[in-house]
Amino acid sequence: MEDPVNTSEFWEACYETEMDNWDLGGPTPFFERLASEIPKGKICVIGCGRGYDAVTFAKAGFDVTAVDFTETAVLEARENARNAAVSMKVLREDIFDLPEELHGKFDYVMEYTCFCAISPDRRFEYDRVVWQLLKPEGELLGLFFPLDKEVEEGGPPWGVDIMDLHKLFSLHWVLEEEEMPRESIEPRANREIFMRWKKK
Repeated sequence: MEDPVNTSEFWEACYETEMDNWDLGGPTPFFERLASEIPKGKICVIGCGRGYDAVTFAKAGFDVTAVDFTETAVLEARENARNAAVSMKVLREDIFDLPEELHGKFDYVMEYTCFCAISPDRRFEYDRVVWQLLKPEGELLGLFFPLDKEVEEGGPPWGVDIMDLHKLFSLHWVLEEEEMPRESIEPRANREIFMRWKKK
């Protein structure tokens, strides 16, 4: 039997009952800085939610494709893009069943609160999905959270361990950068880490 957390219905119910406390209600400050620092390119924002961070990159001049599998998230992401007067594609898709035409199309994949929302037994599958989306030497821009929770405690969100991230990604990726963001919002300070992995 499929874990309910792997279904769009589970997350749709979270939106409907306002159990969406991963949502900051606006852009992530760290990504506002990052969008101003890295070269422009094609970026895929996976598990985009209401699309605040996708809009941030669109405003900065990136070619943005945002992906989520709940209707609420997709509709609100499109509305946020319209309100910000930016152009970006918003697709309603399961990241584990993306159209093949997206493979190898992106310079970047942006990650925030998607990795911790999927069942831990799918993390190797996640690694494959992101790798497939990127062009040769494309980069995963991942803000991984929460660092202060053990996977065994359950989720979502499931805990994230820095050493486990290194083990997972080191086979197919080269670590370009790692930092504890100074811009983390207060409830997440010292509980998240940014990693920039380049596809081998």
